[in-house]
Amino acid sequence: MAIIISSSMSDSGKSLLTAVLVKHLRGIPFKAQNMSLNSFPTKDGGEIAFIQAFQAIGGGLAPQRFMNPVLLKPSGKGIEVIVWGESQGNLSAEEYYSKIGIIWEKINSVISKEMVIESAGGIGEPNFIERDISGFKIMQRGVPSVLVLDIERGGAFASAYGIYNMLPSSVRDKLKGFIINKFRGDEKLLDQAISWLENRTSMKYLGVIPYDERLRIMAEDSMNVSDLGDGELEVSVISYPYMSNFNEFHVFANSNARLRFITKPSQLSKADLVILPGTRNTKISLTWLIERGFLDVLKRKTVLGICGGFQIMGNKLLDPFGLEAGEPSSYEGLGLLPINVKFRSEKVVSISRARSDFGSIDGYEIRRGDIDYIRHKPLLQIEYRNGAKVEIEDGAWNENFIGLSIHGSLYSEGGKAILKQLGIKIGSSSLEDDIKKSVNLAYDIIKDKVDLERIEQIYIENDRNET
Repeated sequence: MAIIISSSMSDSGKSLLTAVLVKHLRGIPFKAQNMSLNSFPTKDGGEIAFIQAFQAIGGGLAPQRFMNPVLLKPSGKGIEVIVWGESQGNLSAEEYYSKIGIIWEKINSVISKEMVIESAGGIGEPNFIERDISGFKIMQRGVPSVLVLDIERGGAFASAYGIYNMLPSSVRDKLKGFIINKFRGDEKLLDQAISWLENRTSMKYLGVIPYDERLRIMAEDSMNVSDLGDGELEVSVISYPYMSNFNEFHVFANSNARLRFITKPSQLSKADLVILPGTRNTKISLTWLIERGFLDVLKRKTVLGICGGFQIMGNKLLDPFGLEAGEPSSYEGLGLLPINVKFRSEKVVSISRARSDFGSIDGYEIRRGDIDYIRHKPLLQIEYRNGAKVEIEDGAWNENFIGLSIHGSLYSEGGKAILKQLGIKIGSSSLEDDIKKSVNLAYDIIKDKVDLERIEQIYIENDRNET
């Protein structure tokens, strides 16, 4: 009992359909290799891609390391490679792929019959197929696959036919079906193309997912970020290079604010709040902000920085191991908060809880930067990391400038209270509830449009074939 959800391209709807099928089949989400700057901690301190955590939570499961064995995070100085939740440091593509055989052996050993497997990017690409540990190599094990085709971008049927013929004949029969995603209009217009593709391949038509704004799930990467909310206050998130963990801003979808992702200082003219989000490379993001003239505008605004965004609001950033800059160095921050930051080699990955004058602040940390205060009182005290007692000073509030290191904290009691001080009221109860509501809504929309029973048969038939 396993199935692969694949496609001819990224951002086609694989993650959405996988989340729905995890719920419907009561399966386990799995993506062998994911490239994303949005990540999430497991309860034991491992780091996996956020979208696999999303799929797990939506299906009533706790995120676990094995659900995403390899996470690749572009850093500007190579790629940070995270294997089984642990960072292996920054590697070049050549260094990473020299280890792919050993990595695949361990991945191969954990693939189980209860998995709904999401492949990466487009399956069957000739320059990548032999290294495709998230799709092709799993198909070689005999696991069947269903294609999700994004018809909005055009070429859906041509790309499906191309994939079928590009794959070796030994696995073509594992392509069991196809689904049309983001369709607008009369479905009867698809009949001729559906028959054409069915007659020329082993794939069967399994349904159509309509274009529906309600099917926008929390973004996996910056290519599919979207504006949120329609309230009277304006919140602007600066979308600088290597922006990370920005899915936490889904909290504004249910608020008295509207959130926009922006790239130019002129777009901040009406902003009531400016957010500097997390970043995988503070040096590059900081340089980008300064070179584009953001600093003078930010000095006149209310600014909230989270994690990397908080760090670059400080006076100085010290990078003795060259983790951000590529070589040991120090560089000036924006000077908006009286703090310095020092990056350490060990990475904090934790589900965290802190106390503050505003109430409990809960969320997660994924960072290497330690905060050093310059004659300034911390905003909060982190009390627990992954259930262990700690005492870590964090956060700062100086006039109109606020910062803290805990992602997802705007959903918590203290985070909501801080936003309330700025006039923003949050209606969501928790990140977990927002995820479950999103998956439940997607399931309700898709279940009447896609042949989930036939997909379940494909899922079960694979189990019979293996036994």
